[in-house]
Amino acid sequence: MAISRLTKKQIQALENVFAAEITDRLPFQSKARIYAGLVEAGYLQPDTRTFGLGERFPVTVYGYALTHAGRYAYCAQCPAWDETAESPAVRPGS
Repeated sequence: MAISRLTKKQIQALENVFAAEITDRLPFQSKARIYAGLVEAGYLQPDTRTFGLGERFPVTVYGYALTHAGRYAYCAQCPAWDETAESPAVRPGS
């Protein structure tokens, strides 16, 4: 699959999922249509996680996770890594 040019909204959506991934908050939940479009493009995949498995009332959370193509597409949009710079995905207040 060739990586097409992503819009700013698509890059922001991938960044939201990437930030959830690196802070262990998967799956990322959203009802926005942009995420369904990114699933169709192959950048995201539907994901589920069950909390409280084996307990009386387990909770299943449905959302999205990055595919390898989505992770690559997001990271390819980032400027070259500078060890002195703070990553925009983990900047406080973003």
